[in-house]
Amino acid sequence: MAAYIVQPGDYPARIAGKFGMGMTEFMQYNPGLCSSPNQCHVIYPGQTLQVRGGAAAPVAQPVANPAWTTSGPQPPPWMQRALGEQGVHEWNPGDNPRIKEYLASVGLTGPDETSWCSAFLNWCMKKSGYNGTGSGLASSWKNYGRAVSATYGAVVVFQPLSAGASGHVGLLHALESTRVWVLSGNSGNQVRIAAYPRDKLVPGYPYRWPF
Repeated sequence: MAAYIVQPGDYPARIAGKFGMGMTEFMQYNPGLCSSPNQCHVIYPGQTLQVRGGAAAPVAQPVANPAWTTSGPQPPPWMQRALGEQGVHEWNPGDNPRIKEYLASVGLTGPDETSWCSAFLNWCMKKSGYNGTGSGLASSWKNYGRAVSATYGAVVVFQPLSAGASGHVGLLHALESTRVWVLSGNSGNQVRIAAYPRDKLVPGYPYRWPF
């Protein structure tokens, strides 16, 4: 058995193939990662997985001086920021000043009932030293940064989930066959990790990265 550092663009089946492993064997080396060969948790660059020792393919080294990896696997900084905000929720009566702060990051001054998923994500990006979209609209993220494959912490853009809605946006936490688990603001009126229908992802390239 040998340690492998996940590289950008990797996914479980690709890593297994690099080392001449079938998915069944790969799953045995990494218990809990996949519930079936076609249904795995999201992996991210810098994460350490186990592969067959002595395989022909070389064990990869960590990417040189990655922007958001320090020592060992770390979520990207905007994801770390968002994780720290879990539980922030709308007040009734009154307005939660933290949500007002999110809204102010995109120039909005409404009450905390104002749609704030995009404002929350902009706030997380800004606090982490990255540019967001500067807009309170979820749809503003459709062409943000660059398109990537499903990657832990990637921006996830959804179509409107109901009539009259403008869509939803958050950060990728995990994938299932029919659902996408996303950390987002204004999800049930709070910051939380929740599942959304996979068929509601925007067509084309729903996963985005700021650089």
